[in-house]
Amino acid sequence: MVTSETESGVESIESGIRPEAGSGTGSLAGSGAGSGIKSAAGALPLVGHAHPLLRDPLAFLRSQGGEGPVVRLLIGRREAFLVTGTEAALQVLSSEQRCFDKGGPFMEAARLLVGNGVITCSADEHRLQRPMVQPAFHRTRVAGYAPVMSACVRETTALWRPGRAVPVRDEMYRLSAAVVSRTLVSAPAGRQAAETMAATLPVLLQGMLRRMVVPLPWAHRVPTQANRRFSRARSRLDAAVDDVIAQYRGAERDRGDLLSTIMAAEEGSGRVPDDGEVRDQVMSVLAAGVETTASLLAWTFHVLARHPEVERRLWAELDARLSGREPAFDDLPHLPFTKRVLTEVLRLYPPAWMLSRVVVKRARVAGVALPAGADVIVSPYALQRDPGVFPRPDVFDPDRWLPDRVTPGQRQSFLAFGAGRRRCMGEFYGMTEAMLALAGIGSRWRLRSLDPEPVRPVPRFLLMPSAQSLVLEERPGTC
Repeated sequence: MVTSETESGVESIESGIRPEAGSGTGSLAGSGAGSGIKSAAGALPLVGHAHPLLRDPLAFLRSQGGEGPVVRLLIGRREAFLVTGTEAALQVLSSEQRCFDKGGPFMEAARLLVGNGVITCSADEHRLQRPMVQPAFHRTRVAGYAPVMSACVRETTALWRPGRAVPVRDEMYRLSAAVVSRTLVSAPAGRQAAETMAATLPVLLQGMLRRMVVPLPWAHRVPTQANRRFSRARSRLDAAVDDVIAQYRGAERDRGDLLSTIMAAEEGSGRVPDDGEVRDQVMSVLAAGVETTASLLAWTFHVLARHPEVERRLWAELDARLSGREPAFDDLPHLPFTKRVLTEVLRLYPPAWMLSRVVVKRARVAGVALPAGADVIVSPYALQRDPGVFPRPDVFDPDRWLPDRVTPGQRQSFLAFGAGRRRCMGEFYGMTEAMLALAGIGSRWRLRSLDPEPVRPVPRFLLMPSAQSLVLEERPGTC
């Protein structure tokens, strides 16, 4: 789940994988690394690098890794700087983060959907919003959510039957939507809003990607089929969120969920949030809570279907710990291989495959001066496949995260949850949900691929697997 930052009260399930923000990475300012910036090849008149970014953005971003720690791009006629080295990326996201703020083409497109919520707001706004949102992701609160998460897994799989082909991506969307709507936005209308979010996100995220790489507002007002689909999806989601706000406004009780906490905190301060502000937070929670965990789980089952030896090791750990029972929150620390599987999937397929910032005051990155107002892009997808950091970077190897094998460079390059003050505040929540889901489903089911071609990544605004069904097989001895 991608929201904001991790504070001391939120324990990371990835402890031991990533150090504290900025540790082990000195400032690069004034390092004398050189002031020249190479421009990426392939820019076209008027559109710049929009064509390769739309056609195959993952390959394009990876291909820039050998061109220097900072590479100049053109998005339309807009100049942006791609950071291709881990130390430079951590400078932008952590050690020199005071010089950067949420912004740039990625964030501007995100604001089309979620407005000025905790994910996309400026640093000044974030200082106000963070204390209201953070308590919902404290370890004790997440532990309380765990039985609800397990119940949602049980209900999602209740209709599964051996031999049935299931669209895994859609199933994981439904599961994540159910979890969010019962833990973070729990009014009756929240369930409908979460389901609407799950149904409309594919269209909305694809439209947001187009708006990011083709920053021409008039082009997105032309009544093309894609633009009409985007408008219909947006209207449908707006109506569902309006229903949520109306229910919370009319309620006389605290529902004990995140949205109640936000509204109570603001009202208690004497500043009553208007419907637009509440809408932004609802959209932020739904977008982050549904898409990111759904992506992780969908990718995990597709990857396991292609790696039977890893799947067998996962089953062995689950059987030894659970003996056929449903997993509980207290089981999670005793499932280290399960955690390593999910971590390695996040390395290969981070949902937030591209991040963007804007320079708010003159900064130096890898010895290169960047002017105030410049757009900066960081790609966790590319950095987490750097062959200089991760040997055989395209190979799925959960054991690269064993304590005696993981290197400092790997810890620093693992940016699936971001870094610095804006590190994902919902990390522990999302990883708890993912571990409970993987353990619960893996204890009983095998999901087998019949397609000879592996699933391919679809880089929408977030990274999802292509729509490919897996066939259900009930594991022997689990009846």
